[in-house]
Amino acid sequence: MIEKIILSAIIALTPNEKKVLNNLQNRLEKQGYNISQYIEDPRFEIYNFNGGGKAINYADTTQSWYMRPDSIEKCADFIKEQYHWLKKTEKKFGIPPEHLVSQLQLETRCGQYTGEYPVINALISRYVRRPDLRNKYYKYISDFLDLVADTTDNIILPRDIFEIKGSWAGAYGNAQGMPDMIKKYGRKTDGDGDGKFDPINHPDAFDFMGGILDDNGFRENPNRATQRYNPGDPFYPSSVEQHKKELEKIMEKKRRIPPERLVALRDMHKFSRNIAPKMHNPKPIAKFQLPQKQVFLKRIFTNNKSRKKTSNN
Repeated sequence: MIEKIILSAIIALTPNEKKVLNNLQNRLEKQGYNISQYIEDPRFEIYNFNGGGKAINYADTTQSWYMRPDSIEKCADFIKEQYHWLKKTEKKFGIPPEHLVSQLQLETRCGQYTGEYPVINALISRYVRRPDLRNKYYKYISDFLDLVADTTDNIILPRDIFEIKGSWAGAYGNAQGMPDMIKKYGRKTDGDGDGKFDPINHPDAFDFMGGILDDNGFRENPNRATQRYNPGDPFYPSSVEQHKKELEKIMEKKRRIPPERLVALRDMHKFSRNIAPKMHNPKPIAKFQLPQKQVFLKRIFTNNKSRKKTSNN
């Protein structure tokens, strides 16, 4: 559970934390960033991450929601819905749809839950509360401010910084990219070909995740590449792999037809039902010949009977 502490009640921070926050402001100002406008906003908060903020148990998959049959079934439906874009990503990076969807399911339930914390709050909270991660989070904060400030970039973000909401760690979008990854890969990511990278757009998220996994050597070592994508938990790659195997079983069992083939079969059915009968509507040969034979034989038998009667008379 994450305890929220509103910064306006400054007394809630320890003297050392106040000093850390002040140093952060001064440090960023030297780079040309003024975060006082955010700190003075009533929506700004400092979070106390009890237990690290971990929400998913990757170690015990038997107790994890993402391994339930209904959860995996939803992933199979998601593959069907996004088949075109997933196959496009597979062709580009060599990453199977089942792997991408399994990883997205663990990250954000395939985009259904991308996080509820303003990223600016989460990043500064981690900087203040976690001295061991301070250098890393300073880089995240500066990269995030770069993304927000660059309005000419192809990366789509909400204009109101407090509406950019993500995880407790500061990850944003369907694929949960940290600011440094969004800054690095977002500019060259365009899954749907519209010239923009929208982190909460499925095709863009596929392309974003695929690019990172590919750069981390997915083709040579999928497990290592998956671990590098989310290095925070050593059980993360094994959870993705187990989910992927169960998803592959369902896909094989149901023999799901890709949407492209479904459309082709539907059109073929419409043609055979509506157009083909108008072009050619032959009568079945058996039904056409059989009555003729019956009539012909009946005529023969009738003639034979009449001849016998005539001869007898």
